[in-house]
Amino acid sequence: MKPFLKLSMLTFIVAQSGIAQKYNDDLISKNSEINFAKTQKRGIKKNNIVYYVENDLQTISAYKRSKLKWQTNVISVCGEPKKGQPEIRYVGYNSDKLLIVMGKHHFAEIDINSGVTTIVG
Repeated sequence: MKPFLKLSMLTFIVAQSGIAQKYNDDLISKNSEINFAKTQKRGIKKNNIVYYVENDLQTISAYKRSKLKWQTNVISVCGEPKKGQPEIRYVGYNSDKLLIVMGKHHFAEIDINSGVTTIVG
């Protein structure tokens, strides 16, 4: 029974990661950065990949052809900022990473290929 359970869980996880998620195309910017204090935009589209900040303002998802490529909760990985709200305030696109500002002065980077998130300060 255990192998069947493991296979079922693996199938569920793989199936969930391939299901197309919904985001609003009107909220996608073609610029290389979004600052939530200055715009209502929620995502950046570069090289046919959309990097989208989800409704919780803590999670960033990457969509390729409307399919989820990766997803990371930046606040969970990096911890809550010491000052400011535990939410993303700024996203900047670099050639190989996303630059993130959370709270007042809490910084993180996300690898655009894998979604690996690291705190930088």
